[in-house]
Amino acid sequence: MQEVVMIGIIAAMDAEITEIEKFVNVTSKQTIARSEFIYGTIKDKDVVLCKSGVGKGMASMSTTLLCMNHCLEAIINIGTAGGLIEEENVLDLIISDTIVQADYDTTPIDGPSGLGLSFQADASLKESCIKACQANHIPYHVGTIASQDLFMQKEEDFQKLIKNFPDSICSEMEAGAIAQVASAFQIPYVIVRSISDTIYHHENAMEFSKYVSLASHQSAKLVRSFIEAFYEK
Repeated sequence: MQEVVMIGIIAAMDAEITEIEKFVNVTSKQTIARSEFIYGTIKDKDVVLCKSGVGKGMASMSTTLLCMNHCLEAIINIGTAGGLIEEENVLDLIISDTIVQADYDTTPIDGPSGLGLSFQADASLKESCIKACQANHIPYHVGTIASQDLFMQKEEDFQKLIKNFPDSICSEMEAGAIAQVASAFQIPYVIVRSISDTIYHHENAMEFSKYVSLASHQSAKLVRSFIEAFYEK
């Protein structure tokens, strides 16, 4: 029996998965080690949704299960991040170019080369995300996503990150692990993040429950358009 080739869609939170599921013709569901998998189609294309949970540990486990148990032609990961540049506003989307694990540090034994682990998103998937943003009139930025198991709220956290990785345009908690696992399995991937707040624009802050609702709906629309753009190649 021929294995079904799928697009894997990873999100950390219930709200994000729930919004994407509205666009899915669901056929089945299962849970493995607290990671939830939802199967079905979007626009007649086979997909598997994976709720990873928050943080690099849960993200790496869920992505490994996703890669080991499914025949994937691509992975798209959506989620939330804090903005690090002046041009960003709440609900803007970030499309990955480079993903760096900013809290990886073996410099005491490896020297400067031990600071950070970097991975490159698939160029074709990145272009599909750009087309999806344009089709939905969503403001977007393309650049480096910094990943660390840290919810940044101190000025020194920001200064340390920018000193070590000055090209970073947002900070979040899952992308580095997902990128590392997908790279190891040689599965093309792209990371997309919605900006929940920015270091520069406190005046456009949004109450988080309202933000999650709007961001999840926007990300779900992007995923649907991404799949259409992906299959236009």
